[in-house]
Amino acid sequence: MKILSVIPARGGSKGIRLKNLVRLDGKPLLHYTVKSSLESKLVNRTVVSTDNKKIAEQAKKLGAEVIIRPKRLSTDESLLEPVIQHVLDFLKSKKKYRPDIVVLLQNTSPLRSSEYIDGALSLLIKKKYDSVLSGYPWQVFSWKVKNDSSIIPYSYNPQNRSRRQESGERVLENGAIYATTSSAFKKSQCRISGKVGFYTMPMELSYDVDGNADLYATELILQQQKINNLFSVEGKNIILTGASGLLGSYYSRTLLEAGANMALIDHNTRVGEVIKEEFTNARQTVQVYKCDLSKPNQINSTIKKIMKDFPTIDVLINNAAFVSAKTFAIKDFKNFETHPFDFWKKAFEVNVDAPFILSQKVLGVMKKQKNGSIINISSNYGIVGPDFDTYENEKLWTPPGYAVTKSAILNFTRYIANLYGKYNIRCNTLSPSGIATDEQSDSFKKKYASRNAFKRMARVSDYAGPLIFLCSNASGYMTGANLVVDGGWTAK
Repeated sequence: MKILSVIPARGGSKGIRLKNLVRLDGKPLLHYTVKSSLESKLVNRTVVSTDNKKIAEQAKKLGAEVIIRPKRLSTDESLLEPVIQHVLDFLKSKKKYRPDIVVLLQNTSPLRSSEYIDGALSLLIKKKYDSVLSGYPWQVFSWKVKNDSSIIPYSYNPQNRSRRQESGERVLENGAIYATTSSAFKKSQCRISGKVGFYTMPMELSYDVDGNADLYATELILQQQKINNLFSVEGKNIILTGASGLLGSYYSRTLLEAGANMALIDHNTRVGEVIKEEFTNARQTVQVYKCDLSKPNQINSTIKKIMKDFPTIDVLINNAAFVSAKTFAIKDFKNFETHPFDFWKKAFEVNVDAPFILSQKVLGVMKKQKNGSIINISSNYGIVGPDFDTYENEKLWTPPGYAVTKSAILNFTRYIANLYGKYNIRCNTLSPSGIATDEQSDSFKKKYASRNAFKRMARVSDYAGPLIFLCSNASGYMTGANLVVDGGWTAK
């Protein structure tokens, strides 16, 4: 299907001189619309229509095709429909090109990205509309100004003011995207005609740049977007083990709320299924996989399933850990001389062997992608030995296998980082400390908190930022590192 984007960019402007070339966050205003058009997956020809030599030169530099329009189509009174027709006539006569769909993109909407262009075009094609326009839901009581400066209600009765829920859905055109079939445009000579579809865009991205104040406000939004994009995990496909645990379930929800697609692995899928249900209506994908990470054959079959469900693997988070604190009586558990070897063995199977096998499988995919990130979850006890005084006279304990395996994972991280860095694959460790729970006694919490700088135990929310940082491009030059988030425990 031939889809043409037409970007009108005349030299004249009453509000701002040569507005299309005015710098917005260091780039000409024209840049944002041309870029969004060229990055579209559906638009396959981008044309800038202009009467100005400087604008034409800039458009060519950006990668767009340029068609010079006559002066009669570049006045303040000129409509855009004749401009579109001029482009169509030129391409038909000079290039033997006839598009199936034309999308009009105005430079005054710099916050509109390729994602929204493709969304509007997909709506047009899927629903078989004649045309589609973009905007956002809106309910406004508008008034018309008369010649004597008094006002009268416009399209509503103020004596019978409707409530929002009674007035039905109303939408406001934002001028960012107009898409029409060529046949509908030929018949109507209008950008919007026939059966019209409405494509919803966020209101905050619907800024129309007309004056200097608009430029300033839009620039602030663009600068904020750059920061947001730097830390974004939206659209990333992420595998997380131990998804049903205290931290695992929190990590799952945090990443899903941030827009990631999640493959949740745990031997107990109950919590994972609850999380999946919570995000049923969300745009992202959530899949839950039952797997005993102490069994290599189950790991292999689970990874095969994930590969079928997800086209790419962007991040693997090896979070699952075997602790075994509640399995045996305290008297047997706390005594190292009688500590069951099976516990020691299983700690290695889940905490070290499973990350080894998972990383092997995932790294093959990441190599082909030439991109990827592995995050291994260690602990402050992987860096320093446990403080056993903290556990004195308490029901809680730290088994030997936990501390040793969490230490082993640190050097495993460095090994992978050094071996796969040339493929643009990162591998880092996140080392949290103890989290306060209802199961812990007040005396334990007090003793544990006294060991760190903040004098409190961690909350699960303390690890949201560090994890998103490691998953995002913000940590793009970071590999082989251990991000310690322990409230200063290991600083002493």
